[in-house]
Amino acid sequence: MKKLFFNELKIMDHSIKNVLYSGLKFCFILCLIATFSLTIYLTVHNPYSFYFGINIFSSSLFFSVFFIICSIFVNTIKVHKKK
Repeated sequence: MKKLFFNELKIMDHSIKNVLYSGLKFCFILCLIATFSLTIYLTVHNPYSFYFGINIFSSSLFFSVFFIICSIFVNTIKVHKKK
């Protein structure tokens, strides 16, 4: 299964791969913001920063999975359309 996933990423179209990497970079930045907010919660004990951090962290994970799945899906459609 892991081999199939990495082979799918290797044969992916260059433009789709660029969108995937840009999306993953965006999600990584969101994850850093969430980590910073959760660190602020540890020092200040403000519940709003905790909820903000948890929501941003879960959103960044959701978006990263969304970018990966959609890029594989669009690449599969593009490959089948050429055939």
